[in-house]
Amino acid sequence: MSQYLVFQLHGPMASWGENAPGEVRHSSPLPSRSALLGLLAAALGIRRDDKEKLAVLHRHYQFLLCSSARPRWARDYHTVQMPKEVRKKRYFCRREELRDPAILEALITKRDYYTDAWWVVAVAMTESAPYRLDELLDALRHPVFPLYLGRKSHPLALPLDPQIVEGNAAQVLSRSTNHYQSKMSQLAGALRSLNAMSSEYWWEGEHEGLHKQRTLSRRDQPVDREHWLFTERIYFKGIALKEETCISQK
Repeated sequence: MSQYLVFQLHGPMASWGENAPGEVRHSSPLPSRSALLGLLAAALGIRRDDKEKLAVLHRHYQFLLCSSARPRWARDYHTVQMPKEVRKKRYFCRREELRDPAILEALITKRDYYTDAWWVVAVAMTESAPYRLDELLDALRHPVFPLYLGRKSHPLALPLDPQIVEGNAAQVLSRSTNHYQSKMSQLAGALRSLNAMSSEYWWEGEHEGLHKQRTLSRRDQPVDREHWLFTERIYFKGIALKEETCISQK
């Protein structure tokens, strides 16, 4: 049987980056691969400018996801400084845009978020992965750097509660979501009103027990953190096949 590191993500607000041309910054309903890798890197204490360690981390881990059904969506507004439009003038970085205060004006931008959303994440590793699953588990329990949900202003509202689970992917996701939902139902207050987990899963790579219904792509595979470069990644959406054997939890 395979082993997976499983943990939950929940917070009052979350934002998972999408392509952001123009004045609107959209959010995907699912955590991006880059955000999840960044969360693991922060927990391990890997700094953003350590390209070598980040590149190794990116190559050796895959993510499987389950999301709460019908997450609440919100939008707010920001003002940012931008230069007035000047013909034949191109800016290649934010510093160049702000260089001349005389031509700056305020621009309203829109930011999308998900509120009181909830995700269960499973992590699979390759045989040559630099960190074992139990090392990642310890890091998530005692992170070196603060962890957040896409933006620094979006803290976690619940412990990650990481655990190592054995079984095929369908069993691991099914049992883990039931485990977290059971714990959630014991909490008082607003957390009881969270929507139940969706019956659909999203994953990358090949995993036993999952039935593909759609093939999707998303530009969230990190290439260069310093220059914010990403490439497209193929992932899948589907459901779990019928559970046949039990799993164990550690």
